[in-house]
Amino acid sequence: MTPLLQRVVHLTAVIPARFAAVRLPGKPLADILGKPMVVRVAEACARAPGLNTVAVATDDERIAKAVRDAGYLAVMTDPACKNGTERVAQAARELPGDAFLNVQGDEPLVEPEAIATLAALMRTGVDYGTLARPLAAGEEHKDSVVKVVLDAQGRALYFSRSLLPFPRTPGLVQPLAHLGLYGFSKPFLQAFARLPETALEQAEGLEQLRALFHGHALHVRVGDFHSVAVDTPADLDHVRELFAAFHKSATPASPERRTA
Repeated sequence: MTPLLQRVVHLTAVIPARFAAVRLPGKPLADILGKPMVVRVAEACARAPGLNTVAVATDDERIAKAVRDAGYLAVMTDPACKNGTERVAQAARELPGDAFLNVQGDEPLVEPEAIATLAALMRTGVDYGTLARPLAAGEEHKDSVVKVVLDAQGRALYFSRSLLPFPRTPGLVQPLAHLGLYGFSKPFLQAFARLPETALEQAEGLEQLRALFHGHALHVRVGDFHSVAVDTPADLDHVRELFAAFHKSATPASPERRTA
C-alpha cells in the first residue's frame, strides 16, 4: 500500500518493558554495570540524533520507578498487552509524536547509529520501517536470527527463521538478517495494533508478517549494525562482558529526557 508520506515533525522512541519475562523474570531491571538494562537502552536512544522524545512503556511500577529515577519518561500500560507493539501503541496514545520507534528493551548494546538510521527513514514519511544487516557466517541455520529478502525499492518481501533465500546458485544474493527495531507513522501504529493475527505470523513467530499479509509495505534500511538480545541468564552474562569491554574507557552520556 502507498505510504501516507506525512510530515514527521516529532519523532518518539518507545521502549516496551514488561516485568514477567518467561525465561528471565524482571529482565528490564537486570544490572548492567551499575544500571538497569532498560536504562541502558534509554541511554542509547538518548544518544541517537533525530529523536524528540524517549519513553519506556511498562506494566510494572518497579520498572517505571527505575526509569524515572534515571531521568527518563515512563508510561504505564496494560499488563494484558500481548506484545511489545501493542504496548507501544497504547503508550503512543499518551505521548507526542507524528511517528514512533519501537526499540527493544532487552538489547542494551543497541547502537545509536542504528536508531538514528531508522529515525531518518521514518522522517521520509513512510508508514512502516525497520533495519537489516548482512548475515554473518554461521547464522544461516540459527532460528534465533531472522532473515529477510527485499524488493528493488528496499521493501521487505518476506521474513523467515529459515535460510532465506535458498542458495541454489551460491553468491548471487547477499543474505540479510533482520534487526528487531521498528518505526511506525502515528496512524499506522494504531492500525497495525488492530490488525488480526495471521496463520503465517503464528507459524514463523514473526508479527511483522501480519503487515505483509495484509498488503502493507515495510521499508528496510541495510547497514553494518550490531546488537545482542538478552533472553536467558547466559545471554545476560555475555552482554555484561561485552558491555564492560566496549565501555571500559568510555564515559556514558548523561540522560537526555528529549521531551521537547
